[in-house]
Amino acid sequence: MSLFGGRGSILGMLFGALIVGVFSFGMRMYGTDVQWTYLMIGVLIIAAVAIDQWIRKAAS
Repeated sequence: MSLFGGRGSILGMLFGALIVGVFSFGMRMYGTDVQWTYLMIGVLIIAAVAIDQWIRKAAS
């Protein structure tokens, strides 16, 4: 779902949650510390927002 509203779908939101969940599970299975896992999830979310902004800018 876009942070700026107006577009997105339930399926897209579920897919995003699945990606974050699998990423988090993989980090835990790898044995990383919880703080590093949260940091990497934050980086993943920031990257998703940056990509969304880039796509919006390229489309206009």
